[in-house]
Amino acid sequence: MAFLALALFAIVLVLAYLISKKDLLSPWFLLCLAITVSFFIVTLNYSKWEVKINGTFIVFVLCALMSWGVGAALVRRLSPRAESCGMLKTQLPVKSSGVKRRYPTELFIIVSLAFMLGYVTKLFLSVSDVPSITAKLRQIYDNTVNGYSPGIIFIQMREVVVAIAYINTFRLFQRLFSGKDGVSVIKLIVPIVAFGVVVLVSTDRNIFLRYAIYFICLFVLFLRENIKSDKVNVRIVQCVLVLLLLMVIIFFIMGKMKQYKSDIFHSLSIYGGSGLYDFNLWLETFDGKLQYGVSTFQTFLGSLESILKPLGISFGDIVQNNRFDPFIEYTTSSGFVYTSNIYSAFKPYVEDFGCLGMVIFPFVTGMFYEWLYLKVKRSKYSFSWLIYCALIYPVIFYPIAEQLFRRFHLGIVYEIFWLTAIYLAVYGNNGAGIRRKRIRRGQKR
Repeated sequence: MAFLALALFAIVLVLAYLISKKDLLSPWFLLCLAITVSFFIVTLNYSKWEVKINGTFIVFVLCALMSWGVGAALVRRLSPRAESCGMLKTQLPVKSSGVKRRYPTELFIIVSLAFMLGYVTKLFLSVSDVPSITAKLRQIYDNTVNGYSPGIIFIQMREVVVAIAYINTFRLFQRLFSGKDGVSVIKLIVPIVAFGVVVLVSTDRNIFLRYAIYFICLFVLFLRENIKSDKVNVRIVQCVLVLLLLMVIIFFIMGKMKQYKSDIFHSLSIYGGSGLYDFNLWLETFDGKLQYGVSTFQTFLGSLESILKPLGISFGDIVQNNRFDPFIEYTTSSGFVYTSNIYSAFKPYVEDFGCLGMVIFPFVTGMFYEWLYLKVKRSKYSFSWLIYCALIYPVIFYPIAEQLFRRFHLGIVYEIFWLTAIYLAVYGNNGAGIRRKRIRRGQKR
C-alpha cells in the first residue's frame, strides 16, 4: 500500500508540473513535490519503521492535493492575463524624481550587529549558570520550548535582523546577476552573517529553514530571469540540489550543537518523513470528535488571548498551550524505537472539520498562493518576489507541520511588518526598479 501511495503522489506531481507549464516555482507543483519527497523518505524507512499505510490516508492526501489544484486553477481562470498588465522595464531603485537611491549598506551593518549583540547577550544571560557553549545552547532551546521569551524589545531586535538579512539577500542577488551595481558584496553579506549568529544562538532551526527556502526560491527567480535557455529547468535543478545538500548539512550541524544524538539519515527521516507517517498513524486512532477550528487556529487563539487578557477576556480550556503534539511511539519487531511528535499540516484540518477540512483549507490556501504567484510572474525584481519567497515556506512545510494557520502568531506579524517597512524605506513605492508602461490597444510591444 505504501508504494501504491508513492506512485499516486508521483502521478499527481507530474500532473501539477504539466498543468503549471513546467514552472518549478508554481505553488501547486511545490506542494506536490514536498508531499512526494516526504513520502519517499517514508518508503526508504519501510522496513525500519514497519510502515503500514491505510486507505483513508491516501484518499485524504490526494483529496487535499487536488483541492489545492482546483483552487489554483480557479484563480488563474478569474485573473486577467499577464499581457494586460503592460510592459515591464527593470532598472535600479530610484526615487520619484528619477535620482538613484543609495542603498544603506553601512546603516544595515551597524543596526544588524548592534541588535544581534543585544539579542544574543540577552539569551546568554538567561543561561549564565550553564558551563559549556553546547550546554548553553541546549538550555536556551529547552527554555524556549517551555515558554521563555526574552521580551518584546529583544524580539523586535531579532525580527529587524531577520528582515535586513532578507532584504540584503535580495539586493545581493541584484548585485551578482546585474553586474552593474556598485554596492559592496562584503558589506551586503555582513548583516546576513549577523542573522546567522542570531539563528545559531536562538537554536531555532525553523528560522534557518525558512531563510534557506527563501534563499533558494529567490535564487531560482533570478536565475530563471537571467538565463534564457530551453534547458533552464535542468540548470535550476542542478543548482538547487547543491543548495539543498548544503542546507541539510547545516541543519544537521545545528542539531548537533543542541546535543542531538541522531545520525544525519535518522534526523532527515524523522524531520522530513515522519510528519506524513504520523498523520497516517493518527488517523487509525482518531475518534471523529471535531474541534471546529480550535486545533487549526491554536496559536492564533493563544496570541489573541494574550492581547485580550488585560481586558479580562480569556478563552479558558479552549486554548492549548502545548507547543508540540503528543509523541507517537512504538517499538518494531527488530527492536527499533520509533518516536516522533511532528505532524503534517493535514492533522489539524481533519481534527477540526474531518474530510471537509481536507477540502476547504487546501482550496483556500491554493487560491491565496496562486494569486500571490501571479503577481510574481507579472513583475520583475519587485516586492512581490521578496514576499512570495518569504511566505512560500508553509507550502514546503506541508508534510511536516501546519505553518500558515496553526503557527500564525505575533512573531510572523512582526516579521512581515519589518520586512515591508524596511523594504519601502529602501526602495520606496516604486519597488525594486519596476516601471510600467501602458500599452494602447493595437500597439505592438
